[in-house]
Amino acid sequence: MNKVFLVGIFLISSLAHSKSFFVKFKDQESLNSLTRSTSLSREVYGLRTVATKIAPFAVIESSLTDVELQNELEANDLEVAYIESNEIDYTFVDYTPVDSSYSSQWGLKGEYGIQSEAAWTLQKGSKDLILAVVDSGIDYSHPDLKGNMWTNDAEFNGEAGVDDDGNGVVDDIYGMNAFANNGDPMDGHGHGTHCAGVIGAVHNSQGIAGVMANVRMMGVKIFSDAGRTTKEAIVRGIEYAIDNGATIMSNSWGGTERSQAILDAIKAAGDQGILFVAAAGNGNMFGWGYDTDRKKVYPAGYDLDHIVAVGSIAESGKKSMFSNYGKVSVDLFAPGSAVYSTYKDKGYKSLSGTSMATPHVSGVAGLVASEFPNADALEIKNRIIEGVRKMSEFSNKSVSGGILDAPGALGL
Repeated sequence: MNKVFLVGIFLISSLAHSKSFFVKFKDQESLNSLTRSTSLSREVYGLRTVATKIAPFAVIESSLTDVELQNELEANDLEVAYIESNEIDYTFVDYTPVDSSYSSQWGLKGEYGIQSEAAWTLQKGSKDLILAVVDSGIDYSHPDLKGNMWTNDAEFNGEAGVDDDGNGVVDDIYGMNAFANNGDPMDGHGHGTHCAGVIGAVHNSQGIAGVMANVRMMGVKIFSDAGRTTKEAIVRGIEYAIDNGATIMSNSWGGTERSQAILDAIKAAGDQGILFVAAAGNGNMFGWGYDTDRKKVYPAGYDLDHIVAVGSIAESGKKSMFSNYGKVSVDLFAPGSAVYSTYKDKGYKSLSGTSMATPHVSGVAGLVASEFPNADALEIKNRIIEGVRKMSEFSNKSVSGGILDAPGALGL
Protein backbone atom coordinates (compact mmCIF):
# COMPACT_ATOMS: atom_id res chain seq x y z
CA MET A 1 0.00 0.00 0.00
CA ASN A 2 1.50 3.32 -1.02
CA LYS A 3 1.46 5.93 1.74
CA VAL A 4 1.93 9.69 1.63
CA PHE A 5 3.41 10.66 4.97
CA LEU A 6 2.43 13.91 6.60
CA VAL A 7 5.00 16.66 6.92
CA GLY A 8 6.24 16.93 10.50
CA ILE A 9 4.97 13.49 11.58
CA PHE A 10 7.59 10.97 12.58
CA LEU A 11 7.11 7.46 11.20
CA ILE A 12 7.27 5.06 14.13
CA SER A 13 9.60 2.20 13.37
CA SER A 14 7.02 -0.54 13.84
CA LEU A 15 3.55 -0.31 12.31
CA ALA A 16 2.54 -3.68 13.72
CA HIS A 17 -0.40 -2.21 15.59
CA SER A 18 -1.51 0.30 12.97
CA LYS A 19 -5.01 0.22 11.55
CA SER A 20 -6.41 1.56 8.30
CA PHE A 21 -9.37 3.94 8.64
CA PHE A 22 -11.71 5.21 5.94
CA VAL A 23 -12.63 8.78 6.83
CA LYS A 24 -15.28 11.05 5.36
CA PHE A 25 -14.79 14.76 6.01
CA LYS A 26 -17.67 17.21 6.09
CA ASP A 27 -16.10 19.39 3.42
CA GLN A 28 -13.22 19.42 0.99
CA GLU A 29 -11.42 22.17 2.92
CA SER A 30 -11.06 19.92 5.97
CA LEU A 31 -9.46 17.25 3.80
CA ASN A 32 -7.18 19.83 2.18
CA SER A 33 -6.19 21.13 5.61
CA LEU A 34 -5.36 17.62 6.77
CA THR A 35 -2.86 17.15 3.96
CA ARG A 36 -1.10 20.35 5.08
CA SER A 37 -1.19 19.61 8.81
CA THR A 38 2.02 19.47 10.83
CA SER A 39 0.52 19.10 14.30
CA LEU A 40 -1.00 15.62 14.45
CA SER A 41 0.30 13.10 16.96
CA ARG A 42 2.91 10.45 16.36
CA GLU A 43 0.14 7.81 16.43
CA VAL A 44 -1.06 9.05 13.03
CA TYR A 45 1.41 7.55 10.55
CA GLY A 46 0.16 8.62 7.16
CA LEU A 47 -2.73 9.33 4.89
CA ARG A 48 -3.87 8.90 1.35
CA THR A 49 -6.64 10.99 -0.13
CA VAL A 50 -9.17 9.04 -2.19
CA ALA A 51 -9.86 10.84 -5.45
CA THR A 52 -13.65 10.72 -5.69
CA LYS A 53 -16.51 13.08 -6.36
CA ILE A 54 -18.80 11.05 -4.09
CA ALA A 55 -17.39 12.68 -0.94
CA PRO A 56 -14.11 14.02 0.52
CA PHE A 57 -12.63 10.69 1.62
CA ALA A 58 -9.21 9.76 2.97
CA VAL A 59 -7.49 6.62 4.21
CA ILE A 60 -5.55 7.22 7.44
CA GLU A 61 -3.11 4.82 9.07
CA SER A 62 -3.05 5.07 12.87
CA SER A 63 -2.63 3.08 16.09
CA LEU A 64 -5.50 5.07 17.64
CA THR A 65 -9.06 3.85 17.98
CA ASP A 66 -11.68 5.37 15.70
CA VAL A 67 -12.95 7.57 18.55
CA GLU A 68 -9.43 8.69 19.48
CA LEU A 69 -8.63 9.47 15.86
CA GLN A 70 -11.80 11.52 15.45
CA ASN A 71 -10.99 13.47 18.62
CA GLU A 72 -7.46 14.05 17.34
CA LEU A 73 -8.69 15.35 13.98
CA GLU A 74 -11.37 17.57 15.48
CA ALA A 75 -8.90 18.98 17.98
CA ASN A 76 -7.03 20.24 14.92
CA ASP A 77 -10.20 21.93 13.59
CA LEU A 78 -10.85 19.26 10.96
CA GLU A 79 -14.56 18.52 10.42
CA VAL A 80 -15.20 14.76 10.36
CA ALA A 81 -18.48 13.26 9.10
CA TYR A 82 -17.65 9.66 10.09
CA ILE A 83 -14.81 7.18 10.50
CA GLU A 84 -14.94 3.47 9.64
CA SER A 85 -12.34 0.74 9.43
CA ASN A 86 -11.16 0.49 5.83
CA GLU A 87 -11.14 -3.30 6.16
CA ILE A 88 -14.39 -5.15 5.54
CA ASP A 89 -15.22 -8.84 5.73
CA TYR A 90 -17.08 -9.00 2.44
CA THR A 91 -16.83 -12.11 0.29
CA PHE A 92 -18.19 -13.48 -2.94
CA VAL A 93 -21.53 -15.14 -2.37
CA ASP A 94 -20.74 -18.52 -3.90
CA TYR A 95 -21.94 -21.58 -2.06
CA THR A 96 -19.86 -24.47 -3.38
CA PRO A 97 -18.31 -25.54 -6.69
CA VAL A 98 -20.00 -28.34 -8.65
CA ASP A 99 -18.47 -30.87 -11.06
CA SER A 100 -16.83 -28.78 -13.76
CA SER A 101 -18.08 -31.13 -16.50
CA TYR A 102 -21.66 -29.99 -15.87
CA SER A 103 -22.64 -28.34 -19.14
CA SER A 104 -26.42 -27.85 -19.25
CA GLN A 105 -27.46 -24.20 -18.98
CA TRP A 106 -30.75 -24.98 -17.26
CA GLY A 107 -30.87 -21.41 -15.96
CA LEU A 108 -31.59 -20.12 -19.47
CA LYS A 109 -33.95 -22.74 -20.86
CA GLY A 110 -34.98 -25.24 -18.19
CA GLU A 111 -38.51 -25.53 -16.81
CA TYR A 112 -37.66 -23.04 -14.06
CA GLY A 113 -35.04 -21.15 -16.04
CA ILE A 114 -35.54 -17.60 -17.28
CA GLN A 115 -37.01 -18.69 -20.64
CA SER A 116 -34.38 -16.84 -22.61
CA GLU A 117 -35.30 -18.17 -26.05
CA ALA A 118 -38.72 -16.52 -25.88
CA ALA A 119 -37.13 -13.24 -24.78
CA TRP A 120 -34.57 -13.39 -27.60
CA THR A 121 -37.34 -13.32 -30.20
CA LEU A 122 -37.78 -9.68 -29.17
CA GLN A 123 -34.46 -8.55 -27.69
CA LYS A 124 -30.91 -9.89 -27.48
CA GLY A 125 -29.28 -6.81 -26.02
CA SER A 126 -27.46 -3.78 -27.34
CA LYS A 127 -23.88 -2.62 -27.78
CA ASP A 128 -25.09 0.80 -26.68
CA LEU A 129 -25.51 -0.53 -23.13
CA ILE A 130 -22.64 -0.63 -20.63
CA LEU A 131 -23.00 -3.13 -17.79
CA ALA A 132 -20.39 -3.02 -15.02
CA VAL A 133 -19.42 -6.33 -13.41
CA VAL A 134 -18.25 -5.17 -9.98
CA ASP A 135 -16.39 -8.22 -8.76
CA SER A 136 -12.99 -9.95 -8.99
CA GLY A 137 -12.39 -8.67 -12.53
CA ILE A 138 -13.03 -10.33 -15.87
CA ASP A 139 -10.78 -12.50 -18.02
CA TYR A 140 -11.15 -10.12 -20.94
CA SER A 141 -9.05 -12.43 -23.15
CA HIS A 142 -11.57 -15.26 -22.80
CA PRO A 143 -12.75 -16.25 -26.33
CA ASP A 144 -16.36 -16.40 -25.09
CA LEU A 145 -16.23 -12.90 -23.54
CA LYS A 146 -13.82 -10.66 -25.43
CA GLY A 147 -16.36 -9.81 -28.13
CA ASN A 148 -18.69 -8.31 -25.50
CA MET A 149 -16.12 -6.38 -23.45
CA TRP A 150 -16.38 -2.64 -22.97
CA THR A 151 -13.34 -0.75 -24.20
CA ASN A 152 -12.11 2.70 -23.32
CA ASP A 153 -11.32 3.97 -26.80
CA ALA A 154 -8.98 6.74 -25.65
CA GLU A 155 -6.77 4.21 -23.85
CA PHE A 156 -7.21 1.46 -26.45
CA ASN A 157 -5.97 3.79 -29.19
CA GLY A 158 -3.55 5.66 -26.94
CA GLU A 159 -0.01 5.23 -25.75
CA ALA A 160 0.91 2.48 -23.28
CA GLY A 161 1.82 3.79 -19.84
CA VAL A 162 0.02 7.09 -20.42
CA ASP A 163 -3.27 8.28 -18.93
CA ASP A 164 -4.63 9.14 -22.36
CA ASP A 165 -8.12 10.19 -21.21
CA GLY A 166 -6.93 12.05 -18.09
CA ASN A 167 -9.19 10.16 -15.67
CA GLY A 168 -6.39 9.30 -13.24
CA VAL A 169 -6.18 5.63 -14.27
CA VAL A 170 -3.46 4.54 -16.70
CA ASP A 171 -4.25 2.04 -19.49
CA ASP A 172 -7.78 1.28 -18.29
CA ILE A 173 -8.79 -0.32 -21.57
CA TYR A 174 -11.30 -2.87 -20.25
CA GLY A 175 -12.08 -1.34 -16.87
CA MET A 176 -10.27 -0.77 -13.60
CA ASN A 177 -8.56 -2.69 -10.81
CA ALA A 178 -9.89 -0.59 -7.93
CA PHE A 179 -8.22 -2.80 -5.32
CA ALA A 180 -4.71 -2.19 -6.69
CA ASN A 181 -5.68 1.20 -8.17
CA ASN A 182 -4.54 0.50 -11.70
CA GLY A 183 -6.07 -0.02 -15.12
CA ASP A 184 -5.95 -3.82 -15.40
CA PRO A 185 -9.11 -5.69 -14.28
CA MET A 186 -7.81 -9.14 -15.30
CA ASP A 187 -9.44 -11.79 -13.13
CA GLY A 188 -7.03 -14.09 -11.32
CA HIS A 189 -9.75 -15.50 -9.08
CA GLY A 190 -12.46 -16.66 -11.50
CA HIS A 191 -15.60 -15.42 -9.77
CA GLY A 192 -16.10 -12.25 -11.80
CA THR A 193 -15.45 -14.09 -15.07
CA HIS A 194 -18.12 -16.63 -14.13
CA CYS A 195 -20.64 -13.86 -13.49
CA ALA A 196 -19.68 -12.08 -16.71
CA GLY A 197 -20.34 -15.25 -18.72
CA VAL A 198 -23.84 -15.56 -17.33
CA ILE A 199 -24.55 -11.97 -18.38
CA GLY A 200 -22.89 -11.72 -21.74
CA ALA A 201 -21.00 -14.72 -23.10
CA VAL A 202 -20.91 -14.23 -26.86
CA HIS A 203 -23.47 -16.20 -28.89
CA ASN A 204 -21.06 -18.07 -31.12
CA SER A 205 -20.10 -21.62 -31.99
CA GLN A 206 -18.20 -22.32 -28.79
CA GLY A 207 -18.69 -22.46 -25.04
CA ILE A 208 -21.88 -21.02 -23.59
CA ALA A 209 -24.44 -18.31 -24.32
CA GLY A 210 -25.00 -15.32 -22.08
CA VAL A 211 -28.39 -13.86 -21.20
CA MET A 212 -27.39 -11.00 -23.50
CA ALA A 213 -25.97 -11.69 -26.95
CA ASN A 214 -24.97 -8.03 -27.25
CA VAL A 215 -23.60 -5.88 -24.43
CA ARG A 216 -20.48 -4.02 -23.36
CA MET A 217 -19.26 -5.44 -20.04
CA MET A 218 -16.96 -3.24 -17.98
CA GLY A 219 -14.58 -5.04 -15.63
CA VAL A 220 -14.54 -3.33 -12.22
CA LYS A 221 -12.20 -5.31 -10.00
CA ILE A 222 -12.80 -4.60 -6.29
CA PHE A 223 -11.29 -7.84 -4.92
CA SER A 224 -7.74 -9.12 -4.94
CA ASP A 225 -7.11 -12.49 -6.55
CA ALA A 226 -7.11 -13.92 -3.02
CA GLY A 227 -10.63 -12.59 -2.44
CA ARG A 228 -9.85 -9.62 -0.19
CA THR A 229 -11.39 -6.16 -0.51
CA THR A 230 -11.57 -2.82 1.31
CA LYS A 231 -14.10 -0.02 1.53
CA GLU A 232 -11.73 2.17 -0.44
CA ALA A 233 -11.70 -0.35 -3.31
CA ILE A 234 -15.47 -0.68 -3.33
CA VAL A 235 -16.09 3.07 -3.30
CA ARG A 236 -13.42 3.69 -5.92
CA GLY A 237 -14.81 0.93 -8.16
CA ILE A 238 -18.41 2.10 -7.94
CA GLU A 239 -17.38 5.64 -8.82
CA TYR A 240 -15.40 4.38 -11.82
CA ALA A 241 -18.51 2.63 -13.15
CA ILE A 242 -20.56 5.79 -12.60
CA ASP A 243 -18.05 8.02 -14.36
CA ASN A 244 -17.71 5.71 -17.37
CA GLY A 245 -21.34 5.39 -18.31
CA ALA A 246 -22.63 2.17 -16.73
CA THR A 247 -26.41 1.72 -16.83
CA ILE A 248 -26.42 -1.40 -14.62
CA MET A 249 -24.02 -2.69 -11.96
CA SER A 250 -23.92 -6.41 -11.13
CA ASN A 251 -22.74 -7.11 -7.55
CA SER A 252 -22.27 -10.72 -6.46
CA TRP A 253 -20.61 -9.94 -3.13
CA GLY A 254 -21.43 -8.79 0.37
CA GLY A 255 -21.60 -9.49 4.07
CA THR A 256 -23.38 -8.55 7.27
CA GLU A 257 -21.36 -5.40 8.03
CA ARG A 258 -23.12 -2.13 7.27
CA SER A 259 -20.93 0.66 5.84
CA GLN A 260 -21.96 4.28 5.49
CA ALA A 261 -19.17 4.85 2.95
CA ILE A 262 -20.42 2.07 0.67
CA LEU A 263 -23.99 3.29 1.12
CA ASP A 264 -22.89 6.79 0.06
CA ALA A 265 -21.31 5.33 -3.09
CA ILE A 266 -24.41 3.29 -3.99
CA LYS A 267 -26.59 6.36 -3.43
CA ALA A 268 -24.37 8.24 -5.86
CA ALA A 269 -24.98 5.50 -8.45
CA GLY A 270 -28.72 5.84 -7.91
CA ASP A 271 -28.51 9.59 -8.33
CA GLN A 272 -27.15 8.90 -11.83
CA GLY A 273 -30.00 6.51 -12.66
CA ILE A 274 -27.95 3.32 -12.38
CA LEU A 275 -29.62 0.03 -11.42
CA PHE A 276 -27.70 -1.81 -8.69
CA VAL A 277 -28.31 -5.59 -8.74
CA ALA A 278 -27.04 -7.38 -5.60
CA ALA A 279 -26.88 -10.89 -4.16
CA ALA A 280 -29.09 -11.65 -1.14
CA GLY A 281 -26.44 -13.91 0.40
CA ASN A 282 -25.91 -17.57 1.18
CA GLY A 283 -27.09 -18.10 4.72
CA ASN A 284 -25.33 -19.08 7.91
CA MET A 285 -22.18 -21.02 8.71
CA PHE A 286 -24.08 -24.30 8.30
CA GLY A 287 -25.13 -23.46 4.74
CA TRP A 288 -28.80 -22.81 5.45
CA GLY A 289 -30.43 -19.67 4.10
CA TYR A 290 -32.07 -17.35 6.62
CA ASP A 291 -34.59 -14.52 6.72
CA THR A 292 -32.79 -11.27 5.85
CA ASP A 293 -35.78 -9.26 7.04
CA ARG A 294 -34.37 -10.09 10.47
CA LYS A 295 -30.65 -10.03 9.75
CA LYS A 296 -29.52 -7.87 6.84
CA VAL A 297 -26.93 -8.73 4.24
CA TYR A 298 -25.26 -5.78 2.51
CA PRO A 299 -25.20 -4.22 -0.02
CA ALA A 300 -28.48 -5.97 -0.99
CA GLY A 301 -30.03 -4.92 2.33
CA TYR A 302 -29.61 -1.15 1.98
CA ASP A 303 -32.99 0.55 1.78
CA LEU A 304 -32.54 2.17 -1.63
CA ASP A 305 -35.10 2.00 -4.41
CA HIS A 306 -32.58 1.32 -7.19
CA ILE A 307 -31.24 -1.87 -5.59
CA VAL A 308 -32.56 -5.26 -6.73
CA ALA A 309 -31.87 -8.01 -4.15
CA VAL A 310 -31.64 -11.52 -5.63
CA GLY A 311 -32.12 -14.96 -4.08
CA SER A 312 -31.30 -18.31 -5.70
CA ILE A 313 -33.38 -21.22 -6.98
CA ALA A 314 -32.34 -24.75 -7.92
CA GLU A 315 -33.22 -26.56 -11.15
CA SER A 316 -36.18 -28.12 -9.32
CA GLY A 317 -37.78 -24.69 -8.97
CA LYS A 318 -37.32 -24.74 -5.20
CA LYS A 319 -35.33 -22.20 -3.23
CA SER A 320 -31.69 -23.24 -3.14
CA MET A 321 -30.92 -24.63 0.30
CA PHE A 322 -28.22 -22.01 0.84
CA SER A 323 -30.17 -18.98 -0.37
CA ASN A 324 -31.36 -16.26 1.96
CA TYR A 325 -34.91 -15.02 1.62
CA GLY A 326 -37.11 -12.17 2.90
CA LYS A 327 -40.62 -10.92 2.28
CA VAL A 328 -39.33 -7.34 2.40
CA SER A 329 -35.59 -7.61 1.78
CA VAL A 330 -35.38 -9.98 -1.24
CA ASP A 331 -37.01 -8.85 -4.48
CA LEU A 332 -37.05 -12.08 -6.50
CA PHE A 333 -35.30 -15.39 -7.12
CA ALA A 334 -33.27 -16.54 -10.12
CA PRO A 335 -31.22 -19.59 -11.17
CA GLY A 336 -28.21 -19.95 -8.88
CA SER A 337 -27.55 -23.66 -8.28
CA ALA A 338 -25.12 -25.54 -10.54
CA VAL A 339 -24.71 -22.72 -13.05
CA TYR A 340 -22.21 -23.46 -15.83
CA SER A 341 -20.28 -20.44 -17.11
CA THR A 342 -16.95 -19.01 -18.16
CA TYR A 343 -14.02 -19.07 -15.74
CA LYS A 344 -10.52 -17.65 -15.44
CA ASP A 345 -7.70 -18.74 -17.76
CA LYS A 346 -10.17 -19.14 -20.65
CA GLY A 347 -11.92 -21.97 -18.80
CA TYR A 348 -15.45 -23.01 -17.81
CA LYS A 349 -16.86 -24.16 -14.49
CA SER A 350 -20.09 -24.82 -12.60
CA LEU A 351 -20.67 -22.83 -9.43
CA SER A 352 -23.59 -22.27 -7.08
CA GLY A 353 -24.66 -19.29 -5.03
CA THR A 354 -26.74 -16.15 -5.00
CA SER A 355 -23.62 -14.89 -6.78
CA MET A 356 -24.76 -16.86 -9.82
CA ALA A 357 -28.41 -15.80 -9.51
CA THR A 358 -27.47 -12.11 -9.53
CA PRO A 359 -25.99 -11.94 -13.07
CA HIS A 360 -29.09 -13.67 -14.46
CA VAL A 361 -31.09 -10.69 -13.17
CA SER A 362 -28.43 -8.24 -14.37
CA GLY A 363 -28.59 -9.75 -17.86
CA VAL A 364 -32.38 -9.54 -18.00
CA ALA A 365 -32.13 -5.95 -16.75
CA GLY A 366 -29.83 -5.35 -19.70
CA LEU A 367 -32.41 -6.80 -22.10
CA VAL A 368 -35.07 -4.52 -20.61
CA ALA A 369 -32.78 -1.47 -20.82
CA SER A 370 -32.01 -2.34 -24.45
CA GLU A 371 -35.69 -2.67 -25.35
CA PHE A 372 -36.69 0.46 -23.42
CA PRO A 373 -33.65 2.76 -23.75
CA ASN A 374 -35.36 5.67 -22.00
CA ALA A 375 -36.28 3.62 -18.93
CA ASP A 376 -34.70 4.69 -15.66
CA ALA A 377 -33.49 2.33 -12.92
CA LEU A 378 -36.86 2.17 -11.18
CA GLU A 379 -38.74 1.36 -14.38
CA ILE A 380 -36.29 -1.42 -15.23
CA LYS A 381 -36.61 -2.81 -11.71
CA ASN A 382 -40.41 -2.64 -11.76
CA ARG A 383 -40.62 -4.38 -15.13
CA ILE A 384 -38.48 -7.23 -13.81
CA ILE A 385 -40.46 -7.60 -10.58
CA GLU A 386 -43.87 -7.29 -12.23
CA GLY A 387 -42.85 -9.80 -14.89
CA VAL A 388 -41.91 -12.67 -12.55
CA ARG A 389 -43.55 -16.07 -12.63
CA LYS A 390 -45.50 -16.22 -9.40
CA MET A 391 -44.95 -19.37 -7.34
CA SER A 392 -46.41 -20.29 -3.97
CA GLU A 393 -42.92 -21.35 -2.85
CA PHE A 394 -41.88 -17.70 -2.86
CA SER A 395 -45.05 -15.88 -1.80
CA ASN A 396 -43.68 -15.24 1.69
CA LYS A 397 -39.99 -15.24 0.76
CA SER A 398 -39.74 -12.22 -1.54
CA VAL A 399 -41.29 -8.92 -2.55
CA SER A 400 -42.41 -10.25 -5.94
CA GLY A 401 -43.45 -13.73 -4.85
CA GLY A 402 -41.83 -15.26 -7.90
CA ILE A 403 -38.86 -16.18 -10.07
CA LEU A 404 -37.11 -14.29 -12.84
CA ASP A 405 -38.84 -14.48 -16.23
CA ALA A 406 -37.12 -12.77 -19.15
CA PRO A 407 -40.12 -12.58 -21.51
CA GLY A 408 -42.30 -11.34 -18.64
CA ALA A 409 -39.82 -8.54 -17.93
CA LEU A 410 -40.02 -7.53 -21.59
CA GLY A 411 -43.82 -7.52 -21.52
CA LEU A 412 -44.25 -10.64 -23.68
